[in-house]
Amino acid sequence: MAKTILQIAPTPFFSDRGCHIRVEGIIRCLDELGFRNRLCTYHHGRDIDGVDTVRISPIANYTQTEAGPNKYKLWADWKLLWLAVVQTRKLKPDVIHAHLHEGVMIGLAVKLLFFWRRIPLLADMQGSLTGELDTHGSFNKLPLLRWPTRLLERFLMWAADYIVCSSEHSLALISREFSVPTEKISLAQDGADPVAPGEPESRQQLRASLNIAQDKTLVMYTGALLESKGLNELKSLLRACADQPDLHFLIIGYPTDNLQPFLQEHGLESSATLTGRVQFEALPSYLNAADIAIDPKFSDAGEGSGKMLNYLAAGLPVVAFANENNRVFLPDDSKLAGNVEEMAQLLSELAKDHNYRQERGEANRQHFTQHFSWQTTRTQLANAYTSLIGADAMPGRQGND
Repeated sequence: MAKTILQIAPTPFFSDRGCHIRVEGIIRCLDELGFRNRLCTYHHGRDIDGVDTVRISPIANYTQTEAGPNKYKLWADWKLLWLAVVQTRKLKPDVIHAHLHEGVMIGLAVKLLFFWRRIPLLADMQGSLTGELDTHGSFNKLPLLRWPTRLLERFLMWAADYIVCSSEHSLALISREFSVPTEKISLAQDGADPVAPGEPESRQQLRASLNIAQDKTLVMYTGALLESKGLNELKSLLRACADQPDLHFLIIGYPTDNLQPFLQEHGLESSATLTGRVQFEALPSYLNAADIAIDPKFSDAGEGSGKMLNYLAAGLPVVAFANENNRVFLPDDSKLAGNVEEMAQLLSELAKDHNYRQERGEANRQHFTQHFSWQTTRTQLANAYTSLIGADAMPGRQGND
């Protein structure tokens, strides 16, 4: 009989966000390893084929799907705890796989409530809680909360039976900051599916549908339009590139209510197309229409970067800042920017040299194939679960090759 994993994701899965792409990818990998998975998540979001999903009962005024604080999240987490308890009684899971710090808190509560079953708890970390709250500005008004938050984070890392991290940087950060024993933590990195090259006709049709001139060098950004994800740097970059008429920015993400007025105020509407939210399944066609990709997030809280992997999978040259995550994700010889002005200069260099763009894009595609496919993540998860539950308790080896 297949081993059962109760997945806990305190988020509106699926809402076309990097966090959700990882959750889906992790579940797919564990399915391939022979586990049976059931995901407990919030009431909103959309169901994904192949992911067995159960949801909390609706919260009428909680409709936010983008990342960030919300006054209804605490109530949603209480409901998620109850849902996880109900599902634990039904399924009698062999493992609790908890995503994000809130998920680990809920998973720990479930583990303690069913203490006689001794269910192992695996914490799936995408970065530092303290670092993430810092980037959201949560400690600006209440700096005294930083210390208890860090203490809580340390407690959760020690309470979990095993930890997997989404990036090498988050692995090093958590190991160092919270003195986690090496035998209790490992990498299960973010992955992506290869993006097949599109036909020139499809590229032209998409550009035409968006009213983007065919002769423009199309610079793509995809991701949340939040300050914690680099929104301010993106705005600065748009202004810094205003004197480069050969560039056009394709910005895919949400919420758009902050960026759209900025484009109007600074007369940048003709040099940028803002699509709003695009379903993840449609993303490859947009990637194939682009010439260059950007990641304007300057801060580095240890998070992975799903957008970066999708850029690499599509064979796009990437312009990004010189933080630890980007140094890991991109080939060693990549040029990285130290500030917005350097980022604008790198864009200019790529825009002027078609051969250079192709060279960098192909290097990125090869780097992705060698290091960041979901097959690599699946192998890492197999090793992590072997450490957690023992080799004898693992399902058949059909997915472990």
